[in-house]
Amino acid sequence: MENNIVEILYTDTCPFWKETLKTINEVMKELNIAITVKKTKITTDEEAKRHKFPGSPTVRINGVDIDPATKETTGGIGCRIYMYEGRTYEYPPKQMIKVAFKHLLKS
Repeated sequence: MENNIVEILYTDTCPFWKETLKTINEVMKELNIAITVKKTKITTDEEAKRHKFPGSPTVRINGVDIDPATKETTGGIGCRIYMYEGRTYEYPPKQMIKVAFKHLLKS
């Protein structure tokens, strides 16, 4: 799994990134995956635009958002909502992360 990167983009105003990081670590352990996890703090609207940041927390695997329904945006700083299997979440649920890992890390 060389050269694969999981990136969490987050803001200090949205606390859900910490639970997201914990869940990512749990999924990597369950799937026996060891890859780099990069944390990117977004502090300004300029950074949000540069990163096409749809809100905190955002999880990307090798540059691809784990939520296929998400459109990259040039929006500002704020929290985001995840929809998975008909439910709303304040951070990506474990099963969404697992599915994304299995799909996006296939090579």
